[in-house]
Amino acid sequence: MKNELPANIRAFRKERGLTQEQLAEVFGVTVGAVHKWEAGLSTPDISLILEMADFFDTSLDVLIGFEARDNRISVLAERLRKMSYSMDPDCISEAEKALKKYPHNFSIVFECALAYAVYGFNQGTKKYLRRALDLFTQSIPLISQNTDPDIDETVIYGQIGILHQAMGDVDRALEIYKKHNAGGLFDIKIGQILASKGDYKEADEYLSRVLVKQLGDRINVVMGKIQCYIKQNDLKEAKAVIETAIAEDAFYRKSDKPNIMDKYDCIYLTALASVEHKLGHKKKATECLKKAKETADRFDADPDYDAKNLRFINIKDSLVLHDSMGKTGMDAIGFALRFLKDKELEKIWESMG
Repeated sequence: MKNELPANIRAFRKERGLTQEQLAEVFGVTVGAVHKWEAGLSTPDISLILEMADFFDTSLDVLIGFEARDNRISVLAERLRKMSYSMDPDCISEAEKALKKYPHNFSIVFECALAYAVYGFNQGTKKYLRRALDLFTQSIPLISQNTDPDIDETVIYGQIGILHQAMGDVDRALEIYKKHNAGGLFDIKIGQILASKGDYKEADEYLSRVLVKQLGDRINVVMGKIQCYIKQNDLKEAKAVIETAIAEDAFYRKSDKPNIMDKYDCIYLTALASVEHKLGHKKKATECLKKAKETADRFDADPDYDAKNLRFINIKDSLVLHDSMGKTGMDAIGFALRFLKDKELEKIWESMG
């Protein structure tokens, strides 16, 4: 909390049109004493501060610059987070005050842990990183108090793992990531650590699992982006995101044999046909639909749903990719047409037999 008393004494003195000598006479002190007050080199006795407030016709709170802060736990926790994100120099001292007030409150302990972690990483201070590690560990038994849906034990263990890595204890970090790897949340971190340790085969298995998950996520992201861009009439960006997705699909092909990426391309090509049609390019739209049909026919003649057969996916066992877009390539086209709700495009598709 900043000391506003020196600046306020100076401001009130000048407001009254007084020199330092004149103010010194009022309160029976030396000019040097007034100078020190205004420079923040010394502080008047409390009795003098009370006299000053009366002399300047102001309240004690206003004179010393005191502003009562909202110290409800939720407000305090939010203030600590903002202070840590902005690297406020008072953040660490405020964190320690908060911990003394609320040593057993989850929100306060967690936010203070984050603050120490932020300062530790930014300043390269191991003392702060160790303090953050201790606080995150202390927050786990308090998790039942948590009301933030974005935070759970896995999130906290992730932070603990990161801190162990930062302090050079990669074995402990690896142990934590593996033990709390629900839903493959820490597959990337595990893969990176294993690769750094020279365990390339196991690292590749974890990193391959990440790629498989990303492939599944990507089609949902792309379809969502297409919908957003089309609804906002940003057809240029819609076309760009579709063409990028098609190019990325080619990146995962090991050979010319059909694979699951062909099924996804059926969806992308149908979406691209819709965009071209909306741009007034009926011929290009028809060409895209024809290519989608050719791709579907080729895939359906020899379907392969196994992610193991894709480039860069090095996993021991087969991993069949499932989705809600139909089993065949033709099903995928039908899904895309229903998703796009483009009646004119549907007519073109029906005319192709």
